Amino acid sequence: MSYYNTTRQKGDQLKVAWKKTKSQDNKVMEYFNIHGRATPSEVWLHFNRHENNVPITSIRRSITNLTSYNMLSKTEKKREGVYGRPEYVWTKRSEVTIWVRKQWLNLEEVIHYL
Repeated sequence: MSYYNTTRQKGDQLKVAWKKTKSQDNKVMEYFNIHGRATPSEVWLHFNRHENNVPITSIRRSITNLTSYNMLSKTEKKREGVYGRPEYVWTKRSEVTIWVRKQWLNLEEVIHYL
């Protein structure tokens, strides 16, 4: 999983940051394995009920990482986020995707579409 070393950490500090990122990405993926779909705000709210002070930017980074590894997919659906603005809903990437009306849909979205 990716850690973006924008603060130019080195040595042990960098190793700790990499480990923390991997752990957080795994926790975010576990959330999607259980819940199926969510916005970044919904994941963030869950984490902040169960862990201390997880920045929403870290949740967004994990979702971006998992999307780039084809583990999550961004849907066209939106829900209101914690800051009152619409956010896209992400879903756990299914093994089956189908091309419907000029877009890829996973099996759950096809069933909902029908």
